[in-house]
This record gives sequence, structure tokens and C-alpha cells, in this order.
Amino acid sequence: MKWNIFRTIILLLVLATGWSACKKENVHLDTIPVGLGGDSTGQTPTDVFIYDSLTVPYNIAVYYKWQPGQLDFPYEIVPPRETQVMPALKALMAITFVPFNDQTGSTVFLRKYLPKVLKMAGSGQYQSNGSIILGQAEGGTAMLLYMINDFTRQIKDSAVLKEMGHTMHHEFGHILNQNIAYPVSFKQITPAYTGNWYNISDQAARKQGFISAYAESDPGEDFVEMVATMLIGGRNGLSGYDDYEKIMAEQTGGPGSDSYELLRAKEAAVVDYYARAWHIDFYELQARCRRALTGYFQ
Repeated sequence: MKWNIFRTIILLLVLATGWSACKKENVHLDTIPVGLGGDSTGQTPTDVFIYDSLTVPYNIAVYYKWQPGQLDFPYEIVPPRETQVMPALKALMAITFVPFNDQTGSTVFLRKYLPKVLKMAGSGQYQSNGSIILGQAEGGTAMLLYMINDFTRQIKDSAVLKEMGHTMHHEFGHILNQNIAYPVSFKQITPAYTGNWYNISDQAARKQGFISAYAESDPGEDFVEMVATMLIGGRNGLSGYDDYEKIMAEQTGGPGSDSYELLRAKEAAVVDYYARAWHIDFYELQARCRRALTGYFQ
């Protein structure tokens, strides 16, 4: 009996304490809490540009402000400087978006297939094996672009601008392949892929029939590396800017060599894929992309 009385007293004390803790309090706020309508910073000129140039025509959201959880935190990645964002986006659109629009006749193709989120980082993502990630495509829904803080238009034929364009073409190539697969036969042209690609130089890879060292990592990467290198590297007729043809002439052993012929076979597979899958004349697109890149510095 005493135990029941004691237990009842304890229960009443707990209930009383809980009631006290849960009592309604009158809160008087002078400012709206952050996250409940009080966190607006207003639109900057960069935000307006993004909305007008990317969100409206392409339905793309661009994240350039530092937001936890959007990037891989085990890596030391710095945010982009806002002063770099608009110039970098303008350049990227000029050398990649515009040629596709001109080739396909409108913005419809890119609006349909471009990822709906573009994330930007100031630096690259450095890997433990010494390699560096300059871009990523997340299942066709988002694309990450790094090294924004290194962009400059002050250097003619800027390596950074070319790398940005290469990264965009590479990742967009993945997205197109996710919608319509590249031909299975492509994998058999040079089947000796390796996970140790980062220990191989680009020059050595080209002697083996790969356009870059990274192309040796996987058939899918091989395919889009061909796409990106050809689109950024140009074609005969653009003197001084034909990086792709220069590679073919000087770093493969030249016409008749095994590596040269293997790369030409891959080139033919890329051209055929774009024609059959997307009804795009790849060589015309290639010329447009290279003219856009070289003309951007004039």
C-alpha cells in the first residue's frame, strides 16, 4: 500500500513537471526567424542573370552560394567567388550552349536534356590518387562544375575556358548516353581499360589508341572523352586552333599507325552515334563549337 502511494506521488510530480514544461508561452518577436521568411538576402545581378539566361530558357537552377551538403565534404572544396560566376557562365554558354542551339535550331534540345541543376565550386576536387575532378553529372539531374575561381578571359585561348568547355561537353555526353546508349561495339575497339589510368600520361594513352589517360578508365568515359576533345579541339580549317587534329597528327604515330587508326575508328563511332541517335551532324557541331571558342576572345 505504501509503495502504491509512493508511486502515485512520483507520477503526480512527473505530470506536474511535464505540465509546467509544456505550458504555452507568449513569444514576442521583433524580427522574423531565419528559415521562416526572414532569410532573404535579395536578388543580386548574378541572380537576375541566372534567372533570365538559364532558368527561363532552360529550366535550370544554378547553385553558386555555399550550401552545406551540396558537395563532397571529405574534400577541401572552396566556394566560387560571386564576381567569377556570371563571367564564367556567360563564357560557358557561349562556347557550349549556343553551338548546340544553332545546330538544332532552337533551345528545345538543351532544355529537354540538360540537367535541371547546375552546381558551381571555386576549386577542383582533388583525389587521393593525385587526380582531380573538374566536373560531375549526377544521374542526368544535376551537373557540378569546379575551378570557377580560375576562370579568366584575359588569356587568349585560355586553358581554363577550354577545360570548362571540355567538362561540359564530357558530362553532357554522359547524359545523352543515359538516354540513348552508345553502341556496344565501341567497347571492342580498344578493350584494354584499366583502373590505373592516373598513372598513365595523355601522350602514352594516345599511343595506345585512347584520346586521354582518363579515357582508359572505362568505355563510357572513353566515349565522352572523344566527344569532348573533338568538340573543343576543332577540325581542319581553323589554323592554330585544331588541337584535336594536332593530337592526331603528332601524338598517335600518324596515319597508318595502329593508335591513329583506332582513334579514327572511335571518331567514326561518335559521328555515327550523334547522327543516328540525335540526328545531329557532329562535324558541323564540332566546327560551330570551335568557332565559338576561338571567337570568344576576339
